[in-house]
Amino acid sequence: MKPFVPLTIAIAVAAIAAAALRFLVVEPEATAHLCSAPGAPWWCAARAAAIAAFGSGALAAAAVLAGVVATVTRRTGAALAAVALGVAGLVLYSVEAGAVGLLLGLLALARPRAVDPDRG
Repeated sequence: MKPFVPLTIAIAVAAIAAAALRFLVVEPEATAHLCSAPGAPWWCAARAAAIAAFGSGALAAAAVLAGVVATVTRRTGAALAAVALGVAGLVLYSVEAGAVGLLLGLLALARPRAVDPDRG
């Protein structure tokens, strides 16, 4: 059986964390007004950095890169990372590349591994 439980956990954690970040930090109008006002709280700089990271495509690039690594190496950890980053990308404004990373990770998990006679 494929790693169904770790896959489900990776998807759930990534979706919940990304949704919390999006709906509690990035999108609230009151937070945007507070951070644009003079004398904004210290955490507004972290919020601005997160928004800039989403806009730069860093999350999307990480999802696709992890998906390519998972496809080439067939490593479960890389595939789970691609799935988690892909799900986060879907929620955090990187839909196209997030979908590519998610699908590459799922395909890497679904592909059967060749049996290595040296490993036993």
